[in-house]
Amino acid sequence: MSTFHLKVLTVDRVFFDGDVDRVVVRTTQGDIGILPRHVKYLAALGIGGLTIFSEGTSRMAAVAGGFVDVSSEGTVILARTCEWADEIDISRAREAEAQAKARLQQQLSEHEQDVASIKLKKAVNRIRIAEK
Repeated sequence: MSTFHLKVLTVDRVFFDGDVDRVVVRTTQGDIGILPRHVKYLAALGIGGLTIFSEGTSRMAAVAGGFVDVSSEGTVILARTCEWADEIDISRAREAEAQAKARLQQQLSEHEQDVASIKLKKAVNRIRIAEK
């Protein structure tokens, strides 16, 4: 089977760097699957999953924000946050979910509502990814 090079970068580390069979990642427009020889593509990342398939195995991560850039040289994902499912602290994620829900029950400015809503989506995504 054909492979392509994938590099996933976050603000503080090289999250992944290697050859893969395929990738599925959440963009702001929905999930996209990337295979070898994919057409050039650039999209903003949403809050969702990143699944990397390589040598018959797959590994899942929670991702939030950033960009995916597919070119003939390979695929680069620049993520604001990205963490492997098995690295997620579920109790911390549940606490963040509860705090965001409580915050949304308060009288907030529109900006504060948006921030709390995004925090809730991130927490729920982290829990969903960790429990898969």
